[in-house]
Amino acid sequence: MLLKIKKTFTLISIIISLICFSLSVWQIKRLKWKEDLISNIEKAYNTDSININKLTGDLKNFKFKNVYLEGIFINEKSMFLGPRVNKDQVGYHLITPFLLKDGRYILTNRGWLKEIIKIKEQKKEYLIKGILKESDIKNVFTPKNNMEKNLWFYISTKQMSEFSEIKLVDNIFVDLIESNPSDKLTIINSSIPKIVNNHLQYAITWAILGLLFLVMNYIYSKRHR
Repeated sequence: MLLKIKKTFTLISIIISLICFSLSVWQIKRLKWKEDLISNIEKAYNTDSININKLTGDLKNFKFKNVYLEGIFINEKSMFLGPRVNKDQVGYHLITPFLLKDGRYILTNRGWLKEIIKIKEQKKEYLIKGILKESDIKNVFTPKNNMEKNLWFYISTKQMSEFSEIKLVDNIFVDLIESNPSDKLTIINSSIPKIVNNHLQYAITWAILGLLFLVMNYIYSKRHR
């Protein structure tokens, strides 16, 4: 009976240790991904803007590119992404299709506003600057978008095309950092976003936990020889 318990304890310890070591390796991979992300974003904010019309092919290939574009906001097709926090206040990001002079429509994240409001139709031309970012970024915990209530938890160009009845440029949107004339509807975040990178600490923690279970198994086995 004791031998059976010992074997069971050893098996469980090894399985838990392997899971911990696997999570540690995964966190190291996430560390590299996060470092690349931070580097790309910093580079984008510190380079001069390029005319979006000079980018050819799939715009997804130019994510994190600093671009400027001229056109019109299609205000009546605006959408609300949330909840999003600004200075401890919960609100939404205003997502609006932007009509370029060449006839293409591209989604823009115009910044933060504290509540859902009706955006008036306005045919005023804007020169805007922003960072091209990939859409449809979510994880297993991200809720589904609610198209009926116009509430969005992540940017999906496919779903937002369907909702707005506008053919949007696929898989990409512009995160505004500047608007001319000034867009007083929202608070635009023009500074480099602060991205937390704790993956190294997580990797070390999981590795320590894996070693801890192996040590516990060794001590237990030694005491019950």
